[in-house]
Amino acid sequence: MKNILLIYNPKAGDTTFRFSLDRFIEIFSEKGYEVRVFRSRVPGDMAEYIQQKQMGQTEAIMVAGGTGTVNEVVAAMLEHKIDLPLGIVPAGTENEYARCLGFEGELEENLKALFAMEETRVDVGKAGDRYFVDCCSAGTFSSVTAVSNDVRNAFGKMAGYMKGAISFKKLKPMKLQIEADGKRYTGVFACFILANEAIRKNGHLSTGKFTLIATKGNQLGGEAKYLEKDYPIGQTIIRKGVVCAEDGIGEVEKGVLRLSSDHFDIRVLESEIPVQTQIDGEWGPDLPLEVTILPQALRVFYNPVERQAHFARKEKARLPEIQPSKMFHVEHSDKAEKKEKKKAHKEKKEKKSKKDKEEVTEENNVPRGTSPQELTEG
Repeated sequence: MKNILLIYNPKAGDTTFRFSLDRFIEIFSEKGYEVRVFRSRVPGDMAEYIQQKQMGQTEAIMVAGGTGTVNEVVAAMLEHKIDLPLGIVPAGTENEYARCLGFEGELEENLKALFAMEETRVDVGKAGDRYFVDCCSAGTFSSVTAVSNDVRNAFGKMAGYMKGAISFKKLKPMKLQIEADGKRYTGVFACFILANEAIRKNGHLSTGKFTLIATKGNQLGGEAKYLEKDYPIGQTIIRKGVVCAEDGIGEVEKGVLRLSSDHFDIRVLESEIPVQTQIDGEWGPDLPLEVTILPQALRVFYNPVERQAHFARKEKARLPEIQPSKMFHVEHSDKAEKKEKKKAHKEKKEKKSKKDKEEVTEENNVPRGTSPQELTEG
């Protein structure tokens, strides 16, 4: 009989996946699969289970949890060279990685899509000895995303925003040296994020490269913009600046350095405190860090139809960029319209008054005793 291994984290997200466990088993059992289930109890036990378990008869691994849960399973699979397709049941708080693969919405629909077992390969990052499927970051992003499971479960998505708002006041810029594709960039940055951009865009799921986006840290204050259209992480306050490259000066558009490569070397030159990274929602090692991209290292199930629909909805819901001129003075549309009407009325009144004065002046310039006939002849 064909085997499916289901690994789930009962503490992920709103913790309700356990109530759907029987439905998962039912769907796959009806199609002739024997489902083996492993329930995680403590961090690290999923990796240990994968290491010890014989996978000879297993056709696929399914994991139910958030990005951190997925990360632990993927790391164990790559570490022990288990080349099986991975299906992701979005049961975490954010589930952004699963959504980008086309799994969002109702559990029933996700399970049916997983059962279709449409497979592709995706890239994986390796930061030092840590694997990551979604992103690696340091600075403000780390404060927003690296929140304990208990806090996530209590406050949901708001947990990250709350943590980020508190830590933003304590933001300590860091002087970094970033090397990619033979070029070295040096600058003072507030934060950086190194992300699997192929997953987050509607196109090929594997490009062999990840994208690094770093915001200037000594230019805080000024225009507020979205960092990157595909990464609306919040209205980050930045201003146009420059960084120094070994081959000259490289301009950083709107205070953002953006690089795409298959290898990065990130080092701290100056910082008031040690710079700790965040990897797939969990705390990672301190800088310095060498990051290598492993192209098509992981087999995953995805839902191509829903994936396209996901990005179509995302495009439609995208917020417009904030205009700098309206950053600090925003008027209600009705109030602004009344003001414009009042201004136009005032200009019209002033123009009429000026015209009346000109007519009076012309009348006063006519010599006394001049007859209408003389005026006509004149």
